[in-house]
Amino acid sequence: MKLALIPIDNRPVTYHYPQLVAQVAGIEPLVPPRELLGSLNEPAKIDEIYSWLAATIKTEKPDALIICLDTLLHGGLITSRRSEETLDQILARLNKLIELGNGAKLSILAQSSIMRISDNYDNTEEKTYWKEFGRELFAWSSELHKAEIEKETSKNVALLESKIPNDIRQDYLATRKRNHAVNLQLVEHAEKGLFSSLIFSQDDSGEFGLNVSEKQQLQSLSQEKNLASSVFAYAGADEVICTLISRFLVSKLPTPPKALVRFSTSGVVNCKSRYEGQTIGESVTNQLNAAGISRVSGAADFFVIVHGNEAEQGDHITLPELEDKSHLNTARSVKQTLDYIATSQYPCVICDVAYANGADPMLISELLERPDLLKKLWAYGAWNTTGNTIGSVLATAAARHYAKASEAQTEEFAKKALFVRLMDDWAYQTQVRPQLEGQASQDKLEKLMRPYAKQLAQALEYSPAEPKFTFPWQRTFEVELSL
Repeated sequence: MKLALIPIDNRPVTYHYPQLVAQVAGIEPLVPPRELLGSLNEPAKIDEIYSWLAATIKTEKPDALIICLDTLLHGGLITSRRSEETLDQILARLNKLIELGNGAKLSILAQSSIMRISDNYDNTEEKTYWKEFGRELFAWSSELHKAEIEKETSKNVALLESKIPNDIRQDYLATRKRNHAVNLQLVEHAEKGLFSSLIFSQDDSGEFGLNVSEKQQLQSLSQEKNLASSVFAYAGADEVICTLISRFLVSKLPTPPKALVRFSTSGVVNCKSRYEGQTIGESVTNQLNAAGISRVSGAADFFVIVHGNEAEQGDHITLPELEDKSHLNTARSVKQTLDYIATSQYPCVICDVAYANGADPMLISELLERPDLLKKLWAYGAWNTTGNTIGSVLATAAARHYAKASEAQTEEFAKKALFVRLMDDWAYQTQVRPQLEGQASQDKLEKLMRPYAKQLAQALEYSPAEPKFTFPWQRTFEVELSL
């Protein structure tokens, strides 16, 4: 079986890891050359990707298309926030996809993002004015949403508007309006049968904001059109291609995989999830539904352990003027997570959401001392947001379940997936990255990562070829592990 994948951009977590999930399932992934996809500062080569897709459909005859529409319509996730293209230009590309889809008569599972709004002054992935007005735009967006709910404009809206130049406010709203208009069109095409599944991913968010309002509008429209079982809108982004792979795999099974879900402490379910504007428990529910996995209280196919902190979610990234939350006491949660694994009669997967942007060091330290427990793990994740972590872990679990059901021999791919996530989420994000002090030093990276690679390979009984470590976007936010 083959799947044609169009990732959101060319980062390792979005380009390489979805391919690995497919391989864990015993499926052959087909992807465009990496240089065609968008990066931090370069948009995707859209016309060339369409040409690749048409040729691949003709010669390889994939069983389905799993695509990120941000890439095919805008040129990538980051470009979708920055570009000055008109709605007509973008919809012309959508028409090209419609023609391709109708001609191929293939199942299309697609993702489209709801434009994020970040509460910071970092314009690395935004328009240039975010450096000066980012937090003001975030606050203004929140107040506009509250005013929409209360049907009354508050004094706060006028006060916040006075702090942001009018031309910047108008540009920001115009970009949002254009992208939202595209997403509304996508719901119409889902109703016409273009997409078998469509996920609107809400990237970086607070509890209130224009992005939250847009998500609610998309949910309402989908429900009106009786599309609630195939169109979803929830917090997430980079993991969604993996989630769509899971949905495809589940559709090929007689019954959906059954997951027994437990939280490391009772407080985790209601703990606020950073960057998502919701609780961790809500994120778990949304990700299970999107992945097509059934939540059960009895006999299960695998055991999902949501490892978190009782009172609050920490964060391995500390922004200026904010409290450092990179050192939490998670001893109680660690003990319960280890007990869950030790006593489970099912394969276990760990969604490590004690912190955003990396693993719980205390948990991994204990796990590395218990190879008997590591052998029971089907998947692990702890990267970036709660949704990124949970979605990718569930997809990997679904892939392992599918491989087992189809008797595919994919154990080496499964070990590789576990090794990659632990090397990235634990070794790099929590151990090595703080030592780099914001400097993307290649020599220092190689020197610091190698001992962890040796330690993990031994613990997992995995013998990879000599790994190489690089900074794919020449910044310390992400690392690339090449095996």
